[in-house]
Amino acid sequence: MRAVPVSPLSINQLTRDYWGQYDAAIIAQLAQLASDPCYQIKFYKVPSDDQEVLPAFGYVTCGLRITPGSIIFGFYNPMLSPSLVPMQPYTVQCTDVSLGHTWWDDPIGTVFLCNFKPTYQSNETNNQGSFPNLLCAPYPVVGTGQFDFEIQETSGSPQRIQSVLGALEVCPNGR
Repeated sequence: MRAVPVSPLSINQLTRDYWGQYDAAIIAQLAQLASDPCYQIKFYKVPSDDQEVLPAFGYVTCGLRITPGSIIFGFYNPMLSPSLVPMQPYTVQCTDVSLGHTWWDDPIGTVFLCNFKPTYQSNETNNQGSFPNLLCAPYPVVGTGQFDFEIQETSGSPQRIQSVLGALEVCPNGR
């Protein structure tokens, strides 16, 4: 008999199905892939290393290629713990080149891509892990897998910008 997959995140006290919060819904959609050998987690960073330092109110466009067949599930952008504001204030717009689809009507601020749901805390290193900010639904990568990102620094001072996307990438030696 085949068991219904249950995500270990469903018992996380910080993940609940409240109105306006869709973490529980997307976790249920992704739970079946947690033990599927056809997918592995991969992280993609934008912009590239040579473009990540932006001057005050600087603007950069960059491309990112994600393996077609992969599923994008969220962003790993940190927040400052006491104030719950983004560590790196900037705006971003993502365009799926294969579909000609922009993800948002207007570029959005990183406050909408950050998440402060601690998963662990180390007193030795004064460090804390955080769960990703999940998209409202898994985003399948189709066509060429090419994405264009437009990023603008908004704090008014030079900073290093790193935005990390989490994806379930298709394994070449899966089933």
